[in-house]
This record gives sequence, structure tokens and C-alpha cells, in this order.
Amino acid sequence: MNPERVVGSLASGRPGRTPKAFLALALLVAALLRVPYFFERGSSADLRQPTVDAGFHDDWARSLAFGSEDASDWRPTHYADPHFDSSPYLRPPGFPYLLAGVYRVSGGSHLAAVAVQMILGCLSVWLLFSLACRALGPGAGLLAALLLGCHWAPIYFEGELHAPALLIALELAFAACLLRYHEGRRWGWLAGSAFALGLAVLTRPNALLYLPAACLWLAWVGKRSARAWGRDALWLCAGVLLTVLPATLRNRAASGQWVPVTTNFGINLYLGNHAGADGLIGEDPAGIATFKTCYDYPSLMARLETILGPGASHGDVSDWFADQAWEWIGDHPAELVALTWRKLRWTLGPMEVGHNKEVALERRASPALRYLPMPFPWMLGLASLGCLLHWFGRRGASLGEAREEEDCRRHELAALTLCLLVAYLVSLLPFFAAARYRVPALPWLALLASLSVPMFRLQRSRAMLALGGACALVVLCTWGAPQVSQSGEKWHVERAIAQAMAGNPAAARLELELALDVNPTSPRALYELALLEHGQGRPAKARQLYERVLRSQPTHHLALFNVATLQREAGDLAGALSRFEEAEAASPMFAPAPFNQGLLHLRAGRMQKAARCLERAIQLERPAQRLLQEAERILGQALPEARQAGLNVAPLEDLLQRLRTPR
Repeated sequence: MNPERVVGSLASGRPGRTPKAFLALALLVAALLRVPYFFERGSSADLRQPTVDAGFHDDWARSLAFGSEDASDWRPTHYADPHFDSSPYLRPPGFPYLLAGVYRVSGGSHLAAVAVQMILGCLSVWLLFSLACRALGPGAGLLAALLLGCHWAPIYFEGELHAPALLIALELAFAACLLRYHEGRRWGWLAGSAFALGLAVLTRPNALLYLPAACLWLAWVGKRSARAWGRDALWLCAGVLLTVLPATLRNRAASGQWVPVTTNFGINLYLGNHAGADGLIGEDPAGIATFKTCYDYPSLMARLETILGPGASHGDVSDWFADQAWEWIGDHPAELVALTWRKLRWTLGPMEVGHNKEVALERRASPALRYLPMPFPWMLGLASLGCLLHWFGRRGASLGEAREEEDCRRHELAALTLCLLVAYLVSLLPFFAAARYRVPALPWLALLASLSVPMFRLQRSRAMLALGGACALVVLCTWGAPQVSQSGEKWHVERAIAQAMAGNPAAARLELELALDVNPTSPRALYELALLEHGQGRPAKARQLYERVLRSQPTHHLALFNVATLQREAGDLAGALSRFEEAEAASPMFAPAPFNQGLLHLRAGRMQKAARCLERAIQLERPAQRLLQEAERILGQALPEARQAGLNVAPLEDLLQRLRTPR
């Protein structure tokens, strides 16, 4: 009897079904579920005007595709220049480079990026089906593919400018190639596995923990089959390192620093492990400066120069944050255990923990997603059901003659999947919990769940016991899980920002009013409402709202700057100068603050102070040349008037000469 036919019959329950038909069904369902969400995203303001990490990815990709010289065409003016060309990577480069390629081909279309990610989502469904079908049969492949293809979370993040869709495709390609190499011993499959894992590391460095997990699996299967596994593991490691090496060399060439992939390890480790850590991300690391977006990182680095000395590099800053985290970890072992347990509960629990966006509220507001399955603990329960049935099958009676090969293949797939799942979940625990970080674990859960299909018929006597164990795990992960407030305040503010950036002030005002209904003292909502009033020519109302923001956040540099602008427009030059100075103190890398100080000093005839402030601002913005031409124009106009007034123009002449010197 053909073993594959036996497995197929047991897996699907109907011997006439073919893998191609099941694959076509899974892909059709996955595609049909994505189509309405694709059109829903096409009409979303927050896709056209991305913020926080998505906005950083968008800015980075456009700088790669169209050149950073034109960044003012898409980057908000209040964001500091992140110096993409001259700094080591702050965030993993894999997804922004893919996004840059899409933008280059599509002319910068956000919707094209969503389409590509949804294609990647369907590709992941195909890869997962192939993995399950080869070892477990087409019925198991169909179950695994449907669990991933119908799950709301991958579809949601395929509509965002984030990396989960790319990472899921790469990790599945890695596992598929590794299994094919183990079966056929063809070196091309091992090279493909190493390349896919290397790209996954460039997409999310946590994926590096897949490497020791894979080596452990290679050692285990090598011992079972009496194969030499050391050389395989060595070549796999070498291939991954070679794939990552170009990023390391690029970081060295751009900044003179040896940075393997990114410089955000230190601050992320610190955000997850310090005296005030609660398992979620904070915005005020070490009380140094606000860290709400990656655009705040240069200001944070400037603040740390008082501790690390002038010219502290990205690597120095990352090392400092990592040292602070390791010191706290070493001094507080009991607190570390409690904190890690809390993070694990966040990761495995039913709540979708927001990070950049309130994911749970986004899902609830989406007609295309709100009814799709399923909570994370349910996926975990299905995976545990598959594992328990498989374990019972291994301990039970023989599955019949001519089944040893299928049983071995199934056992090897289960072991690899479990190793990769544990490795990924462990990689999340040192940092902080967020919904999008656990999404790449879903394919492994779906694959483990599919183990139940070929085993359920064979283990009916123990099926109820396994089902009870799975339900117990679901209850354990759900009951008493930590909660976080999701009142809607942040969600409404985020939607308001997107509407305002898209040129819809009425819709933005409505969202902000809803946010203030939830929290009347919300600084973010008050600030965004002040911007609307300011932009619509109501300075008195805007000033009142800015001052309300500053009462709760005295170092809000944008509110300070905007109040200073209003004071200057009202003729209060001394008050404006004081507020511009406060804005610079609050955010040392915010170049418009010293630039406007320089203009006020110039207007008052204080030439030396004007020159110092203008030069400081220009040095901050020099890579983008954003203020250079404006400063040259202003100085060119001011010098003749200053000479006529008999003022000492030597500092300005010296500055103008240096500005005009070729670089």
C-alpha cells in the first residue's frame, strides 16, 4: 500500500481528495477574506498618513526609493532628521527595504504596499499548507492553512506598514527548506534555509533565536538517524551570518561603527527591564527624554552626552541602556521573575495589547475583521490538542505496518515546530509585550494544531483527555490574565491625527472631541486640538489649549515652540525667546527652536548670539540642508541693514562665509 495514500486518507477522511484541491480552497478563502479589508484600507486616512513606527518605516522607505534630499515632501516638519544615510540602522532594515522596492515600482503607493503584504500572506498560507501536507496529509494541511489564512491578526497587520507579514513568510520558508534538506540532503535547500533565516533576522532580530533551535533539532534528528549533524549546523550558521553581513558592513561604512544589525537592542532591553517596568512599553526611559517615536532617538542621544561625553555614538548609547538593564536584572532577581511571568501572561493572554495603535479597537471598528477568529489562547489550545494527541500516539500502540516513515516524519515536524515556537516566544520575554510581536507565532500554533487531524481518528480513546487538557490550558491563559485600559482615548487621538494630516479637520475635530469625552485632561488630545485651532486662525483658543498641555507636561517641546510662535506673532518677543529656549532645553535636537532664537536675536541686534543660535540649528539639520538655504537668505538680507545701523556684523559675516563654503 502506498504510505502517502494511507496518510492522505487518514488526514482528510476521504481518499479522493487531492492536495491541490485543498490548497486551492485554502488560498481562495484566504484571498476572499483579504479583498474587503484591502478596499477598507484604501479609504483609511491612517494608511495614507502613517505615524509612529509605521511612519518611520514609510519615511525610511521613501528616502531609500526617492532620496533623502526630498524628505521634506513627506516628513512632518516637526520631526527631527533621523539621518538614515549617516547612521547605523536604528530599526531592522528588512521591511523598509522591501517597502522601498514597492514604492520605487509603484510611485510611492501605500495601497501597493498593502497588496504586496497580502500576497505575502497568501504565500505564507501556501507554505504552511505544504509543510503540513508533506508530513501529515492534505487534511492537516487544509486545517493549518485555514487557521492562518482566516485569522484576523495576520490580515490586520498586512494592512499596516509593519513587518509581521514579511517575517511570517520568511520563517515558514526557513522551516520548509530545512525540512526539505533533511529529507533529500541537497545543499541547495540548506542554503535556502540559511538565506531565509538571515533575511528574517534582518526583518526582526529576535528571529536569531531560531538558529540555536534549528541546530538543536538537527542534532536530535542526526542522532536518531545516525547522521553527522555538526557540519550541517555549522553551514547553517555560516549562511545566516553571511546573509546578515551586508547590513553590518553598511553600518560600518555609514557611521564608522560595528553594529551587527540595529542599535535599538539596548533601549528595548531597558524598556523591558528597569525599576518601573510593567511588561508594556514606556515613553520616558531613565527620566532622560520622551521616547514616543524613533524620531525622538537623536534628542535622547543628545541628552545622554552629559553622561557619556560629547560625541557619544549610537553604539555607546545602546550599550549604556543595555548596561542599565543588565544591572537591574542582576540586582533584582525576584522582581525579574515576576516581571517575566507578567510578560508571558500578556503574550499568551486574550488581550490584544496595543503599541502604536489600539489593535483591539481597530479590529472592533473594522467590518472585515470583527467577526474573524480567533483569540490567541484558543490557538494555543488547538496547538496543545495537537501536541497531546501526537504524544498519546507516540506512547500508544503501533499505528500499523508501513507507517514508520510517516510516523517519523510527523514526529520530526512536531519537534521542529515546537522548538521554533518556544524559541520565538522566549525571544519576546526580555523586552515588552505588544500584539504585533506575537503574530509570527501563529503559523507554529497552526502547524501544531494540524497534528490533531491524522491522530484524532487513531486516538479516539484518548481524544477526550487531550481535549480536556487543551481546554485547561485555554482557561489558564485566559483566567486572571493582566488587563490594560482600552478606553478609546488613544485610539480616537490616533484617528484624529491621521484625519488632520489627510486634510480633514472636521473629522479630526470630531475624533478629538470623542477622546476628550473619555479623558477631559488628555494632553495628546488637547495638543492636537490646539494644532487644529492654530491652523484655522484662532490663536487665542490655540494658546489656551497649549497652556493646558504644558500644565500637565511642562517639557512638551512642541507645545512650548508653538506658544513661542504665538507670542512672537503677538509682539511679545522676550516671552517668545524664553519659550524657544525652553523648547530647545526640552528637545536639544529640535533645530527650529535655536533657529528661531537666532532670528529673534538678529532682530534685536545681538549679532553674536544670533550667529551662535543659527549655526547650532544648521549643524543639527545639515544632513538634510533644510535650514541652510533659509539661513543664507535671511543673513544675506540682514547684513546690509545691520551695517547701515552700525552693528558688529563680523559674527554674521563669518557664519555666512562658512555656510557658502563647499562641502
